[in-house]
Amino acid sequence: MAANKIVPSRTALFLLDLQVMYAKMDPSFDALMTHTASIVKAARSKGITIAHCRVAFTESEVVNVPDTNPTFSQLQNDPSRAAMLNVNSSEAAFHPAVAPEDGDIVVRKNRVGPFFNAPQDVHAIFQGRGIDTLLLGGVSTGGAVAATVVQASDLDYRLFVVEDSCADPSKETHEFLMKFFAKRATVIKSEELKTLIK
Repeated sequence: MAANKIVPSRTALFLLDLQVMYAKMDPSFDALMTHTASIVKAARSKGITIAHCRVAFTESEVVNVPDTNPTFSQLQNDPSRAAMLNVNSSEAAFHPAVAPEDGDIVVRKNRVGPFFNAPQDVHAIFQGRGIDTLLLGGVSTGGAVAATVVQASDLDYRLFVVEDSCADPSKETHEFLMKFFAKRATVIKSEELKTLIK
């Protein structure tokens, strides 16, 4: 298989942290999520699996985050943030523009990246569907997307980062990481998808 060709039956559009709370924090994130809806529609029409991942915790998962984790151990001392990230919170829900549909893969994570220390084995779910190629989008570029690029690359996925489906509060961070990602993935614009699908 050509390195730059996408086989729909082996591919998932993996969307990271496209959640209500992040759309409310940054208007550019809200616009990105609305834009990503058109990418989801195009991918779905080509037979590509859509996979959605959000960061959200049960109460017991919050308690079990060790204090060595600087990002999420703070939830134990910040009840309002813990409530926002609760699995049943409306803030932690997927943005309505990109809400999952029947047949989509829907997973949750308790860390920045989705593959380790997660409530389910995301890698096994993808393997079970014969998926070895991921198209990545989400927020933020410097958080969930960067962590997923590194983790998925080490798990031997073929990776494409859809640049216009990613955003970061810092434009400089976003631009730098798109160059960095090119070491482990093919960075594309969404309009290139149709020419890459085999």
